[in-house]
Amino acid sequence: MARIQIGTDSIYYQACGYADTMVPSEIAVVFIHGSGGSHKSWPTQIRSTWIRSMGAQSIRNISAYLLDLPGHGQSTGKGMETIDAYADFIDEFVSVMSLRQVVLAGHSLGGAISLQLALRQPVWLAGLVLVGTGARLRVHPDILDQVRKNHEKTTDLICRWAFGPDASEELIEGSKRALLKTSPEVAWGDFSACSAFDVVSRLGNIKVPSLIVSAADDALTPPKYGRFLNNEIENSQYCLIKRAGHMMAIEKPDEFLAGLTMFLSRLSEI
Repeated sequence: MARIQIGTDSIYYQACGYADTMVPSEIAVVFIHGSGGSHKSWPTQIRSTWIRSMGAQSIRNISAYLLDLPGHGQSTGKGMETIDAYADFIDEFVSVMSLRQVVLAGHSLGGAISLQLALRQPVWLAGLVLVGTGARLRVHPDILDQVRKNHEKTTDLICRWAFGPDASEELIEGSKRALLKTSPEVAWGDFSACSAFDVVSRLGNIKVPSLIVSAADDALTPPKYGRFLNNEIENSQYCLIKRAGHMMAIEKPDEFLAGLTMFLSRLSEI
């Protein structure tokens, strides 16, 4: 657990793998959560069994960083209202942390941020992992209208849509409690940024190796979103997780991390 200062904001993040040692990592995986979320939107295994297994397999020197965007989780700030502004923030995070080769793993909003950065073609970008996201992310007007007026009810509705058939009530309620910690204003900014996002016509400009992960029961970003990304991004692989919804990474962590491991192992051979 650590903090860094970016602008006027104190940013919380968790680092693991080679990030915890004096040995410089060859690849840093930066995990970017979705709208209203936090680092808790990713499997807890990333910080324990998964990162240790990567080291045991000698798949390069890999570090992982799970951060809270400004205004989310344990980070201070007001959040942002455009994908470009969030992309600027991630670029600054990479710079402040002196990361050299970065794989951006983005969920939903985080995927949009990752796509935006890929289109800028920064020298540090080594790959993308796009989870439950799309090249266009329209948000229903009712969500945009109600997230500030009735935050708890709207968050409950989103969580009911966000999980697949195998998700436990405990997992759904835990996700709801975590999302409610984000202020209505920040949540609205996230959804507004997503709704304005559209890079459909520019995907052919993305050249870095990419893994696209969809869930069969995702009602918010259905598999067709992921398949479109796979068809349009030249150097990409596609992974479909069955019996999972939008929060697939925490619903089916073993399946998600298996796909991520395979992608990183192939990337290490390039």
